Amino acid sequence: MNAPESSVPADPSADDARIEKLLREASQHYIEDGGFTHRILVALPPSRRRAERRRRVLLIGAALLGCGQVAVFGGSGVGAFLSTLMKGLAAWSALPVPGLGAACTVGVLACWVLAVAAGGWAWVRSR
Repeated sequence: MNAPESSVPADPSADDARIEKLLREASQHYIEDGGFTHRILVALPPSRRRAERRRRVLLIGAALLGCGQVAVFGGSGVGAFLSTLMKGLAAWSALPVPGLGAACTVGVLACWVLAVAAGGWAWVRSR
């Protein structure tokens, strides 16, 4: 059954104006809600920034724990491997390659600029 014609407002914009006026007046004072706002804010999930910080701490902690385990349980084989690896890198880096110094400098600067730009972009998007 349809609603009687008399219950339909003649001018919806008048109702909108009245509701907007009531909301503006109410925004001047706190409306007691019996703790509803507090319960909703407590029930919300943690902010992204807090979750990202927790993720970083866990990742760094896991990396440090892994390094500690290798140092404690790795034995003398780890030291010998690292020593051999460093000697190999030292011998390889002693080979003269023309233009390598300039190329490495440009490459490192390009990586640095890209890393700073990506960090800035991520920081701006997180706000």
